[in-house]
Amino acid sequence: MAASVAAWLALLAVAGGAALAWKMAGRAGRSWLLRAAGGVCMGLSGLSFYAWYAQYLKWDFNELGRYYDPVDQVVYTDSGFVWILPAGALLIAGLLCLWRAGRR
Repeated sequence: MAASVAAWLALLAVAGGAALAWKMAGRAGRSWLLRAAGGVCMGLSGLSFYAWYAQYLKWDFNELGRYYDPVDQVVYTDSGFVWILPAGALLIAGLLCLWRAGRR
């Protein structure tokens, strides 16, 4: 659970950094800052999409929202769907930063 909270806080910090880069690049005309923020957001979006796949899409859940893996003897729950939220938010932030950098 602590790793999950730390991951969410790190993703929130990156999104805040992208918003700050958006403001700073708008004032100073620094398109390299927007490209860097867009690249970081896109990379973390890819990692979040992978976490969404690995924790949610990969498994065939039953009606109770659980999947038992007999090989590894692990029970997976359908709570892994929440990884789509930071993945989508970071994808949108990255695309906006790269779009604005391309316009300059």
